[in-house]
Amino acid sequence: MDLRLAWGEGFREMKRFLLVVGVIVGSMASLPLRSQDPAPAPAVVTGSPLEQLKAIRDQNAKLLDEQAAILKRLDELEKTAQTLKVLGKRT
Repeated sequence: MDLRLAWGEGFREMKRFLLVVGVIVGSMASLPLRSQDPAPAPAVVTGSPLEQLKAIRDQNAKLLDEQAAILKRLDELEKTAQTLKVLGKRT
């Protein structure tokens, strides 16, 4: 086996690997960094129990919207990773 041929194939594999890693790291860099601190305590709402429940409902709705946005971004990253796998197998 020709040494140059074996080296060329290894080089292509390394190049493909670095491309995939670069795209994944680049896409992760666009995600906001968040600490693993526990969720902040909800603001104390004074008033009737109904008003308190409405305030909690609004906070929960906001949290669900944030989680939906994060889930959407993770789905996009997964699709990008799948595309890279397919493109990597072609070369």
